[in-house]
Amino acid sequence: MRAGYAIVDEPSSSRLSHLTVQPTMPLLGLMLGGAWLAWPWFVVNALAMGSPTRRREIALVVVAFVVSIVLAGSILLALHLGLIQVGVARYAVLAVTVWKLGIAYWLHTLQSRTFGVYEHFGGRVRNGLGVLVIGFIVRAWLVTLPDFVWLVFG
Repeated sequence: MRAGYAIVDEPSSSRLSHLTVQPTMPLLGLMLGGAWLAWPWFVVNALAMGSPTRRREIALVVVAFVVSIVLAGSILLALHLGLIQVGVARYAVLAVTVWKLGIAYWLHTLQSRTFGVYEHFGGRVRNGLGVLVIGFIVRAWLVTLPDFVWLVFG
């Protein structure tokens, strides 16, 4: 019996492999569309390229949504109760934005390692530009939703 050789970071094959994009695309998705687009896209990308850290990436997305809900709810509750003024709330919203960008960058960093190996071994990569354009168009509608929805998903 021969001992097998395995590369720890080597992606595993997946039925979704045809959906793999560069990790930069979901990161841009956050900037152009919002968290509603980027974080699920990171999950799909992790599954598509068979990322060995996909469980960690999915957990990060779940935590990101929960913390975003808590942050947005806290800001709006404090504003409603008169604990903070509108001017202060506008600055507090930056915390939500920084949180979302930080998580997206962390996910991008995790996926970039695997993506390099995936691409090196001939993995199929798609262009995500169409998804970015659709996300940008949907974002224009998203800003018309209530503040809480916008803070969490925008």
